[in-house]
Amino acid sequence: MTTTYLMTSTLNGFVAGPDNELDWLYDLPAADRDFSQFLSGVGALAMGASTYEAVLRDSELLTHPERWRQAHGDRAVWVFTHRELPAVPGANLRFATDVAAEHPAMLAAAGERDVFVAGGGALAAAFQAAGVLDRVVIGITPVLLAAGKPLFPGSARLRLTGVERQGQVAFLSYDVL
Repeated sequence: MTTTYLMTSTLNGFVAGPDNELDWLYDLPAADRDFSQFLSGVGALAMGASTYEAVLRDSELLTHPERWRQAHGDRAVWVFTHRELPAVPGANLRFATDVAAEHPAMLAAAGERDVFVAGGGALAAAFQAAGVLDRVVIGITPVLLAAGKPLFPGSARLRLTGVERQGQVAFLSYDVL
């Protein structure tokens, strides 16, 4: 069981545009950004407030909460935030502020499966700072943005453990040292 930050990034290191827009990602073929195989091994998921808001907006989850269930089933999801956010009806959601305090509960919820840090970069850096990030997997897309949200605004030493291609996306896997 590992805690993994998996994120799709532009070639120049942005995970979203300046206003959290993801249109550049949705322009890629669906098969190139299919994480279903990875998600099958995930027992708990963490995301930051901006990522959660983008998912709410782009998937229209407050109007169509069944889409959350289709994507996550009963998987426990933690949203790390310092502000009040709407909950998707029927979702197994927990709103939290402290990564170190919540990580043991995330591991317990994951069982024998992994904890997935879905974004954003600041949240992944918080997991790294808490000493609980084990692995980083980055999907590099053939997109360049002039500005946006950074992939990882912290520092970490990594060891390359794998390279895979999925359509136009190159996935680089690293262990955190």
